[in-house]
Amino acid sequence: MDKRLAGALENTADPTQSPPDDEPACSSNDPGLPSVTIKPAWEDWASALSAKGQSPARAALGLDPDRPIVMSGHQPIVFHNGILAKLIALDEAAKRTNAQPVWIVPDQDAVDPGLIRVPIGSGESLSVQMIELLPAGTLAPGVSAGLIESVPVAEPEHESLKPLAHWLDQYATIGSLAQQFGYATIEYACDQLGIDTPRLLFASELFQADAIAALIDTMRADPALCAQSYNNAVAKYSDAGVRALVIEEDRIELPLWGCRANELRVSIDSTNINDFAPAELLPKGVLMSALARAHLADLFIHGTGGWIYDRISEDWFADWLGIKLAPMAMVTATQQLDLGFSPGETLEIADARWQVHHARHTPAMLGDTQTQARKDKLVAQIHQLAPKAPQRTVLYRELQMLLDDFRHHHADELAGFVSQAKRAQDLAQQYELAMDRTWSFVFFDQDAIAQLDRATRQAMG
Repeated sequence: MDKRLAGALENTADPTQSPPDDEPACSSNDPGLPSVTIKPAWEDWASALSAKGQSPARAALGLDPDRPIVMSGHQPIVFHNGILAKLIALDEAAKRTNAQPVWIVPDQDAVDPGLIRVPIGSGESLSVQMIELLPAGTLAPGVSAGLIESVPVAEPEHESLKPLAHWLDQYATIGSLAQQFGYATIEYACDQLGIDTPRLLFASELFQADAIAALIDTMRADPALCAQSYNNAVAKYSDAGVRALVIEEDRIELPLWGCRANELRVSIDSTNINDFAPAELLPKGVLMSALARAHLADLFIHGTGGWIYDRISEDWFADWLGIKLAPMAMVTATQQLDLGFSPGETLEIADARWQVHHARHTPAMLGDTQTQARKDKLVAQIHQLAPKAPQRTVLYRELQMLLDDFRHHHADELAGFVSQAKRAQDLAQQYELAMDRTWSFVFFDQDAIAQLDRATRQAMG
């Protein structure tokens, strides 16, 4: 087919729509609020929280054994508003069902909690700066954040970080850096939201419960069965980005970390597991989620990543131990900072180019419904004819004349699309920063936080 004809014929089914978005659409009812996605429907959440589990691990870890437990969590870092939406949903679910809200912190992760991305300037001058709140050398790569002594936080120059420093100072004498950031960030976020702080639980505490620690002996007894069942589940969900455990003739990797104070954390396998005391063993990420859902939570709230990878936990524990995990839910949100661009300006380059191309062929995009109707009629007539029918050429020329006339009468508007695409190209980095959904919650004002709170609770139904 002639390339010009292909362009003229394209986009006839729904001419005003943008390219499809991979993200599911399940937002709050108010279009002026941030976009929040909730899965599954609230009825399923309520059903999961209508009865409490019976594991003795709850009481052993100081959780309420007489109420349902709803859980969520995140690394001990200053998180973005997508994570804040999980905290809001946790609070709302607990209030609606009289469940105990619990926030689990993966303090076995090697992260730098003090490294903060800070937006500098706005509009065309927008840039990003990395600010480190902690003294140099506090956290070497690969060291368990849960086993480093807390350190004082210097007063940051950036105004938005000063309240965070204040909250961190409140926990300056707590046992670990991960605990300091875990408590400070959650307390600060809850204070901003005006909600009660959930019970904080750390991954390093899980094996203090005998019912959970018993799993280590099960791994020791048959590491091959544990690892192979794990790998089978990983292979089934390859899109989760979780790697398989190493299984060799003389060594079988296990989903555990060995963590000792002031030492690099060590991956545990069948050859070194007996070198570590039970208190020095911590679960890796998939195992941590599985343990929480097997012994503690009646419902676990994930973000988009956990919603995918925790299906591995479900299949693994069912195959390996015959245990069905508690249900999970998913909450995610997108909220941008006001960084000097209007929503119409903050276009990705691909979207801007798409609009330039489609506006030339789609009169409805400029509100010209009459020309669009004539175009659609001509396109339908062309499609009905045989490929080499002479009348196709006649109709095609008529279509081209129609579009040429449309472009002439709307030249200024079409030039606006071209200008916008050029602006997107010239300010690609600034656009990317302005559209970033991962800026920390500490940079959002009280009104924006309140909007997210309202949008999340609305989306829950």
